[in-house]
Amino acid sequence: MKMMRIAVLLIAVALAPIATSAAEHQRGQSNASSAQTLPNILFIVSDDHGWGDLPSNWDQTEVRLPALESLAAQGVRFPNYHTVPLCGPSRACMFTGQYSTENGMWRGPGEQPLGSRGYRGIKRDVKMLSEHLSEAGYKTGAFGKWHMGSLVGEVPSDRGFDEFRGFLRGAHPYWITEARSKFMHNRQLDRTSKGHATELFTTWAEEFIRESAAKDSPFFCYLAYNAVHGPLRIDESKPASAPEAWVKKALDRGVSFLRSDYVAILEHMDHNIGRLVDLLNELDVAENTLIVFVSDNGGCTMEDGAAGGRFPGNNGPLRGGKATTYQGGLNVPFLMNWKGTLPQGMISEDQVMHCDIFATLLDAATIPVPDMNGKNPVRGMSLMPHVLSAGKKTLPERTMIFELWGNIGLRKGNYKLWSDIGREHSPDWDALTAELKHTDLALFDLSKDVAEKNDLRIELPEVYSSLKTELIEHLANINTEYPGGDSSRVQEIEKSEPKKTIPSPTPKRPSPDQFFKNRDRNGDGVITLDEFIGNPKNRNVPVLTKRFKTIDSNGDGKLKLDELRAQKK
Repeated sequence: MKMMRIAVLLIAVALAPIATSAAEHQRGQSNASSAQTLPNILFIVSDDHGWGDLPSNWDQTEVRLPALESLAAQGVRFPNYHTVPLCGPSRACMFTGQYSTENGMWRGPGEQPLGSRGYRGIKRDVKMLSEHLSEAGYKTGAFGKWHMGSLVGEVPSDRGFDEFRGFLRGAHPYWITEARSKFMHNRQLDRTSKGHATELFTTWAEEFIRESAAKDSPFFCYLAYNAVHGPLRIDESKPASAPEAWVKKALDRGVSFLRSDYVAILEHMDHNIGRLVDLLNELDVAENTLIVFVSDNGGCTMEDGAAGGRFPGNNGPLRGGKATTYQGGLNVPFLMNWKGTLPQGMISEDQVMHCDIFATLLDAATIPVPDMNGKNPVRGMSLMPHVLSAGKKTLPERTMIFELWGNIGLRKGNYKLWSDIGREHSPDWDALTAELKHTDLALFDLSKDVAEKNDLRIELPEVYSSLKTELIEHLANINTEYPGGDSSRVQEIEKSEPKKTIPSPTPKRPSPDQFFKNRDRNGDGVITLDEFIGNPKNRNVPVLTKRFKTIDSNGDGKLKLDELRAQKK
């Protein structure tokens, strides 16, 4: 009996490696099968594309976007989608599931080094959408505008992307030559590409999708066009940014010269999106590909001193535009399409926001949506149950908060709280909270007043008080702790590439119109010395006072816009 037990034990020991190998093989097969069934994701972002220039949102636009309209008609459109009204923060919210007050990108990325006062960048302990998808087995590619950081640790290759071709900063000319380009290929400057940016980005995305499909790899293709961001032609002395054939199409059907380049850029982008839709059908992967299209923020307007620059965007009936927290800056085009999976022609009037894209794409990829990201909560909510049920599973009412340098918007249900407190306090949320406590904000009922003209603060004191309390509580409870340069992840990157930054263009000073709008705090049409200096802390007051007196040509102690413009010349 003892000999039999020994024999059985020896046989078991001998077979153990075979069993283990078989189990590992089975797990590998299972993982491979799982990877093959993961949905592909094509995530397309347009730039400064106003709510009113998606025809199915606003039929008074002259823009024609057949590819996007087809995707909307065969998918789901969200007319009530909201975002923070500037390129970098908007993208950061979509990629982190958090408000810009929380994820570190409280404004567009800057040049301040990691850990310094005023650093602007996605916190290193915050995990981005691309990193989640890469870890889940996705082939990841980013093409076009990045604008989520250009320092070491911030570029696409550091944030989960296998492939990157495009530019890192906020704006770039559309026509690319070897000598006139800030394009990158992964971490290196690309001096070989030439042509139109929209076509280059589309071609690179096509190549990435073809290669991924050929390998049966699930792909995450992030395609961020710079259409329809400036530079755009709005007077006849400038060259067009769109191909002339597209400008001619617009002019021939009666589009004004002012809008012709803008309209042509959007329609040219739409044509290229159509190329990608055709490719998905050609490769027979359309039924396994979720397409998401969204604009990063509201359109620019031609108003004097427009916060986002003067370009002829169209935000429909909405007030304001880019860089303002009026609805024209927050409410932008958003649609989803997944052939054979999502309902066709669904229009959801539920209120959704930028953070939801993070949660929705993770959910679609069967990745659990985390409760926290770094040291602050994930604010996004997956829209998949809502859309898969054709709207029968409604989204709960919630408070949505948007902040950009003291320009604040809060929406809950039909009510909207708004104020421009000034940019002196961001990102010192304690200081902004203190300022808010004794500041009167405007209260609008968007169900009756989409143009945000009638302040109901006095008429609805309970609603006003409740919303203001929520806003103050949000700002007072943000965890501002930052991992800084001592985190192991940052040290690892910096050891491999010490003190290296990615080349980027020198930031430009604000235009006189922009500066005037920022400094004229009370809107009386002039800037006093106090307004010119702003917050005197850490500022060279004597130098600023001297400059003020130099610009004040008539010596009346007040600066008008024409005096600033004359000084610029």
